[in-house]
Amino acid sequence: MDTLAFTTGQKPSFIVGTRTGGQGKTLISQVIQYIFQGRGQPLRVMAADTAGDEGSATKSKLARFLEGEESVEELGIGVSLTSIRSDESAGLQYWERLGQALEQGNVLVDVGANVLPSIWNWALEIDAGRVFETAPPIWLIIPVTAQAQSLVDAADLIRLAEANRKFLPIARYVVVFNENEGKFDSLSETSEYRDLMKFVTDHNVTVVKLGRCKSSVWQKIQGNCISLKAMKELDFRDYTTKFGISSFMASAAEKDFSGWLTETVSAFREAKLVPDDLAVAKTVDEYSLNG
Repeated sequence: MDTLAFTTGQKPSFIVGTRTGGQGKTLISQVIQYIFQGRGQPLRVMAADTAGDEGSATKSKLARFLEGEESVEELGIGVSLTSIRSDESAGLQYWERLGQALEQGNVLVDVGANVLPSIWNWALEIDAGRVFETAPPIWLIIPVTAQAQSLVDAADLIRLAEANRKFLPIARYVVVFNENEGKFDSLSETSEYRDLMKFVTDHNVTVVKLGRCKSSVWQKIQGNCISLKAMKELDFRDYTTKFGISSFMASAAEKDFSGWLTETVSAFREAKLVPDDLAVAKTVDEYSLNG
């Protein structure tokens, strides 16, 4: 685990991925992008969870959230059958743009459900590990929710990453316990939880808790793809017109959202997922508290 990457001049790459949907990967990608952007150290942002067909106008979920604020490079989810039939090298070339970005570092990649295996397959086929030997560290961030299968999926991803580290070397694993869909208390004695925590210990995995946002407008924020930055810039009075609620409900909703965002930024800072350079003019605290 390379926790010195921010101070040695090497800017790590972040791959945020899961085996199944609905785990909070796009929210976590947003949090990372929000913090880096606020510190004046923007990341290159990619998404690998769209249809991927040539000429497709489909936007990834992350791109919909960041529209107008950040350019998101759409990678799709893999080569199409038509492309393989017309060009035998298409499969080997498909993830080359991703590979080049990881080789340079300072990139955030939001990876769709179960896309990671195809990336590992690509890395294996071209023996990408030799290229990544001198690249900045690659960090794999795995969100989990309070479901037994989610815990199993997270352990399986770490297992797969370890089996393929010769070809796609992961320098650091991060498991984010996403409590937006429920707490993990009832799972703490299950075999699935114990198995995951064994991986945490054995592979020096960083654990981060992403608390539940209790704001009454949270579902509308998610449903309308409103970014964290856009929400932070709203005065509580803006909530009344944007969400159609009373001024008193708006005051409570804004308080709950701002409190959640501040706690989330602090949790990611404590886990050293973001740079902590005091020389940067605008600190995370300033950005989180003042927008």
